[in-house]
Amino acid sequence: MIKQDDIIELRVEKVIFEGEGLARAEDGRAVFVKGVLPDEKILLRTGKVNKNFIKGNLLEIKEPSKFRIKPECPYNKPCGACDFGFIEYDYQCNLKENIVKEIFQNFEVKFYPLIKSPKTLNYRNKTQFRAGETKNSKRVLLGYYKEKTHEITDIKFCPLHPSFVDDITKYVRENWKFGCYIEKKGVGLLRHLNFRCSDYSKEALLTFVLNVDEKGFELKRKEIEAFSVSLSEKFPFIKGVFANLNYEKTNKITGDKTILITGSNFIFEKLGDKIYKLGPNSFFQVNPKAAELLFDRAKSLIKNKGTLLDLYGGSGVIGIYMKDVVTKITLVEENNESIRLAKENYKLNDVTKYEVFEGKAKETMAKFLKEKRKFANVIIDPPRKGSDNETLNAISEMTDSVIYISCNPMTLKRDAIELSKLGFDLISITPVDMFPNSHHMETVAEFKKNEAKKNNA
Repeated sequence: MIKQDDIIELRVEKVIFEGEGLARAEDGRAVFVKGVLPDEKILLRTGKVNKNFIKGNLLEIKEPSKFRIKPECPYNKPCGACDFGFIEYDYQCNLKENIVKEIFQNFEVKFYPLIKSPKTLNYRNKTQFRAGETKNSKRVLLGYYKEKTHEITDIKFCPLHPSFVDDITKYVRENWKFGCYIEKKGVGLLRHLNFRCSDYSKEALLTFVLNVDEKGFELKRKEIEAFSVSLSEKFPFIKGVFANLNYEKTNKITGDKTILITGSNFIFEKLGDKIYKLGPNSFFQVNPKAAELLFDRAKSLIKNKGTLLDLYGGSGVIGIYMKDVVTKITLVEENNESIRLAKENYKLNDVTKYEVFEGKAKETMAKFLKEKRKFANVIIDPPRKGSDNETLNAISEMTDSVIYISCNPMTLKRDAIELSKLGFDLISITPVDMFPNSHHMETVAEFKKNEAKKNNA
């Protein structure tokens, strides 16, 4: 009988969704353990023991895979963000392909090969470091939580973002004198240090997320301004410095109020021949080079040159990229700042035929349904939680063609099942490696309304 804290030796069968290795105990129960590869013989200590499965903690690799490499990052284990950082890159891509195929094994669908990222290092254009301080010396800590803890790993080097992020972080770490957030007590000023970078212009926006309301910020404004100006002078590629006010006890990284302290409100990014204005809180794909390939794939799926509904459209990035193969863009987005930037981005890219709707997808689609709107093509790019049945039902009445871009294959599967009930066939799936060295990926899924549904429409 296997119990908690037993030490057992197993052979790994495969890697599954979210990057865990799957092995089998002697009694047939699934054993899940992180940081392993198929066919490796491992030694683990059992954690949670359930009647159906066991969680294991890796102790030793007895027989390592030939695809196991030394991670590029010295913080690979304590940080945990790059959970595939110990795997040779081509094999990372094979694992991700296999994960997608297994998730959609019950669909009659064409699987296209995973599109690899042009860059595997220094590709991230967005970094969000948690801030804290040591208990006695009050030394500033900037980094990520260690896995399953609220203890900050002080990240002094990360191979995924531009190297200048490390330089700026070092300066803040050594010169910030205004205190950092202590989560347990809910006190301290600096909660997060956020970067938005441009691969195109090599410029950045920097945001201090502060544990104060507007009145509290005004008391600190002069000191923060002086620090921000000195930072911008030392690093002239910092085009704007902001304060975001987040004074609530919450897991949310940013609050609702963002204030420009010094410099510009925006920087520019470029995908293909399209140019985009980005603010500090804009949603944008974190890997621009891979994003181009992802959008090229989505663009190739637009066969009916007509109207396009860009749902969960953010600052208009996807719709603008498709402008050459559509006649008009209808954007739906609930974030006010994104809406404002979308309008500016349309002008920057000479998009003249567009309309913008601010509101939640479900509510806006219900309105469109009453108006009996139709679209030649619909592209949806929802958050990780996916879409919802009401929205998908409305879409099914408005189009014969849906392109679904997803960062979570499990919620894509759930929504694919719902779309199939609504008369759509899942035609193809293309994984895209937007996040090298982690288990995460994007997928582009193509849906077409089947003939039976068309005939009954």
